[in-house]
Amino acid sequence: MSLQLNKWLIPASLAIVLITGCKSNEAEQGVKEIEEETKNAAEETEEKSKEAVEKVKAEAPGIIQNMKDTYKESEQEVKDNTLQAGDMATVKKDAYLALTPEAYDELYQLIEINDIEGVDKIVQDHKVEEIKQGSEAEILERDIRRTKVKLKDSGEEGYLPTTMLEPVE
Repeated sequence: MSLQLNKWLIPASLAIVLITGCKSNEAEQGVKEIEEETKNAAEETEEKSKEAVEKVKAEAPGIIQNMKDTYKESEQEVKDNTLQAGDMATVKKDAYLALTPEAYDELYQLIEINDIEGVDKIVQDHKVEEIKQGSEAEILERDIRRTKVKLKDSGEEGYLPTTMLEPVE
């Protein structure tokens, strides 16, 4: 940094001295003063930078520990509020239980395009079954979008949208 300051300040100060018509001794003295001020400013900046680095080094372990603690707490909170294998859940609304992952994908493609006849056909083909709101199910596997469940009353296994399930309290 001091090299950058010297690079600009010395020529600038010489130009000022020459323009004002000072004697060479005065000019040399002015240049020396500017060089000294530049050196002092650079040393002061370097000292403040060192102080800032030391402060960060001193505070960093505490901040890092705070971040670790917060991360662990939030991870546990998500886990506590998210259905996991073995948990019991209630179906929020009437729904179709897809008996295979392929049937699940087919069902939701038909639903997206509003193909009621297609949905009726996969129901008739026994690829999906209608289940009622309030049905209880054990969580077998859980993905972000779909969850494999085992219905408590019938023992039937299949797939439902994860968002259609809520933990039994």
